[in-house]
Amino acid sequence: MKFRFVRLSHVMGAILVLVAVIVFLLLVTSSAAGQYPLDVLPRVNVESGGSIAITGGTVNGNQIDFGNMGPGQTRERTLNLGITANDDWHLTVGKNQDLRDALLGASIPSANFTFKSNGDAGPTYVTSDTQFGSSGAPSSVVTNGSVTSGSSVNVVYKLVVPGDQPCNDPLMSYYSALHTYTLVVGSP
Repeated sequence: MKFRFVRLSHVMGAILVLVAVIVFLLLVTSSAAGQYPLDVLPRVNVESGGSIAITGGTVNGNQIDFGNMGPGQTRERTLNLGITANDDWHLTVGKNQDLRDALLGASIPSANFTFKSNGDAGPTYVTSDTQFGSSGAPSSVVTNGSVTSGSSVNVVYKLVVPGDQPCNDPLMSYYSALHTYTLVVGSP
């Protein structure tokens, strides 16, 4: 029996080729066999809701400034509101008080400070001068609104200063009131 020695370089070359073939087979077969699909089912519960925002008008931030007015003068200012709602909706406004100057202890009668509303087609608006409702009994601004991703509502404020209204010092005080708009979405 004759033994032949194989060169070390041939053995190393054969091992290297064999390792390369094994690595290639593992990579090719593992990519196909290593895929594991997974299904995910996103779920969302959308609650009845909406939003209201000041979008413009003759406002500065959230203030409607009538400026300096003399007895007997009338002036209008507009507040633009943006409404979104995913159900039927209506909009109300209430006040904490009549326009009042706390320093003077004087107020402008409610009948002299009114509003009307208008906007996009569909809802029912207040089309005649209406007094702002009190906190416990707000006035309707819009009724019969339906689902919307962006309706515009314009509230036109009208102020008539009575002829006998006490004047104030604008550096010390002013007539003011807080109006709260409430968007009611869904059944009232």
